[in-house]
Amino acid sequence: MHTARIACGEIGIVMIILSQKIDTESSYDDDLFKVYHFPARYKNQVRKGDRFIYYQGNRYKKDQRYYFGMGTIGGIHSVDDINYYAELVNCSKFQKIVPIYLPDGGYIEQLGYATVRKSINPPWQSSIRPISEEAYDYIVHQAGLRQDDMIINIENMNNNLKKAIQRYYIYHDRLAMKEIYIIAKQIYEVLEQEDGDA
Repeated sequence: MHTARIACGEIGIVMIILSQKIDTESSYDDDLFKVYHFPARYKNQVRKGDRFIYYQGNRYKKDQRYYFGMGTIGGIHSVDDINYYAELVNCSKFQKIVPIYLPDGGYIEQLGYATVRKSINPPWQSSIRPISEEAYDYIVHQAGLRQDDMIINIENMNNNLKKAIQRYYIYHDRLAMKEIYIIAKQIYEVLEQEDGDA
């Protein structure tokens, strides 16, 4: 993970995959697009501010292997040092699901794999895993976010940006500056996508 965080060049922010069962039963206490529950073995692979893509996997059915949403990791907490809970913010459900396969063969997560891992094949068994910026961008492009989703997303990000600015200027919270940078960059990226679709 350390290599991936440096390669991305965003003050330690990386893109990650969060496995989320929606077509089958899950033993975790998740709240879709709100809270992600994960065990302690993954605690060093998730950081506040990381951008994620939701992945639905099913080892038996190929049509249930796809990406279906995205967002940002918010606060992370644990009450027992065994179970961890990540708040999910600035989330958007994809207009259409994105199959894990590339049109000409192979997997989307093989794109730019060398920036996040040694093996070309993704570690499918890992519930949380890094994804390259190239693969992340490919998935988002294929997903086709709805305009109303993007508007809601922008409003949420604007509210979060105002709160972070207030914490920085009123309470002199220096950590809020990192949030200001992250949120402002996300707003810029969404606006750029809107301009590109216009």
